[in-house]
Amino acid sequence: MPSQDPFYLIRQEIQDTVNELQQRMSRFHGLQATNPERKKIAQSVEEGCNSLAWQLNELDTAVDRASENPQRFNLTPEELSSRRRWISNTRRQVEGMKDTLRTATAPPPPVSAAETKAVAANDKFLSGQYENQQLMLKRQDQDLEDIEQAVIRIGRQGREIGNELAAQDILLNELEQDVDTTHSTLKAAQKKMQELIRKSGSNTQLVLIVVLIVILVILAVFAFM
Repeated sequence: MPSQDPFYLIRQEIQDTVNELQQRMSRFHGLQATNPERKKIAQSVEEGCNSLAWQLNELDTAVDRASENPQRFNLTPEELSSRRRWISNTRRQVEGMKDTLRTATAPPPPVSAAETKAVAANDKFLSGQYENQQLMLKRQDQDLEDIEQAVIRIGRQGREIGNELAAQDILLNELEQDVDTTHSTLKAAQKKMQELIRKSGSNTQLVLIVVLIVILVILAVFAFM
């Protein structure tokens, strides 16, 4: 067919419009229902579909008139059939977009009282479950905090006990050294006393024993002070 055939010029314009509306429909499906742009796109697509429907009807009428005298327009039966198929297919695409818009923008069906009650009961149940979970988590957090504080106290007490045992070890070592020193001193004094007893008489021996006992008592008192 010649490139200047009015049918093909109009067909190209219609096809470009269909492609543009399909792109808008893709944008429409990508938006949430609460987005205000979605409503504007739906209106523009609906207006475009109505305009295309009118153009397709006019084009279909023109093809019918041309089919009455195909020799005048140099049209074969195959060409006429091809044009009608394209018009029919394009009309289905336009109607499909309109049906999709009607379904997507239709208000939700009314909810019965029983369904409303069931939804409310389910929401109440879920809310109760959520509150119980939050309360349980709060108790677990409190228990973990108590355990942490107990561990800190036990650790602090353990360190204090360790320090006390270390201090007692030091005192015991010092006491042991004092006892050893006192024992050595007493042993040396005992040797000296025995030597004095051997060198002295019986009277002197009694006096030395008494003096030695006093010295031992004094040393013992100083050793354990």
